[in-house]
Formats: sequence, C-alpha cells, structure tokens
Amino acid sequence: MTPRSEHDYRERPPSGEYAWPNNGDIYERMRCSLLVRADKAEAEGDSAKADDLRCRAAFQRRERDRCYRDHERRMLNRRMALRRGY
Repeated sequence: MTPRSEHDYRERPPSGEYAWPNNGDIYERMRCSLLVRADKAEAEGDSAKADDLRCRAAFQRRERDRCYRDHERRMLNRRMALRRGY
C-alpha cells in the first residue's frame, strides 16, 4: 500500500478558495495530519489507534466546517449592513 500524504487528504472550502477562512485552515491541516497518522497506525496493525485518530479527524472536520459557517454568516451580515447603510 502506498502511503498517502496530507496533500492527498486536503479539501477545498465550498467557495473554491484554497485556504479555509479564520482557524478553519488550521483544523484542516490537523485533520489531514491525523488521517496520515491513522494510515500509518493501520499499516502497523494497530487498528484501535487508527480508529481513535479517525474519530479525532472527524472532530477536526466538524470544527473546520463550523468556522466556515461562522465566516459565511459574518460576511452575509456585513453585506446586509452595507446594503442598509449602517
């Protein structure tokens, strides 16, 4: 099995930008790092550790998505405030 790199796991935000806004990019890098470590643990035969690392990666994904939603909400509020003339 060929080991996958963090770049192979990296996802782009829905907006098409390469970097996630705010701390979302940090969460994405951590998620990718955890998935690589999970692959290594699986290759070494430690499936319990691999499952734990994948659960942690899922948490990082949820946090990344939360940061993205918060950013989108702030941008929408800013556009609406500009439209109202505040």
